[in-house]
Amino acid sequence: MNWKMILIVTALFSLVLLFSIKGLLKRFLAIEVLILSLFNSFLCQHINFKIFSAYDRLSVKEELVPRVLSYLHFGLFIPLLLMWVLYFFRSEIPMISKFMIAMVWIGIDVISKSFLLQTGMLISETPGWYPMIDVGISTGILLFSYVFMIRFASILKKELVFVD
Repeated sequence: MNWKMILIVTALFSLVLLFSIKGLLKRFLAIEVLILSLFNSFLCQHINFKIFSAYDRLSVKEELVPRVLSYLHFGLFIPLLLMWVLYFFRSEIPMISKFMIAMVWIGIDVISKSFLLQTGMLISETPGWYPMIDVGISTGILLFSYVFMIRFASILKKELVFVD
């Protein structure tokens, strides 16, 4: 599969997720969707490639298409999927279902990194790539997002009472 095809597929999935944002408004306020999306995008991009880049883990190939694809994938696609995970965390479904949805998101994140590594868009400076490190990073991103969602919701409740 060539890079342009991967870029097109990622862009289409991202577009579908962008159109699905309207569904998030059933459990989130519009300001929550905006702030949580920006926060998730920041986490997914910076924790994956800025904070841990000093450890020679994974880096993006220095070409235009891989760079654009990484911004699209880690800045839009993965964070919007994470918004849907947070959406289900706010629902009344059983805890085991919430756990399974979280595991699916972590799996998508790690499998997509593996795929991007195999296609040459991501580069590993080390002789091997250890997916368990990425499972830990993805779990941390998920937990940070969940805690931020809870704290931000409590702040908004106080502010909305003050405004009303």
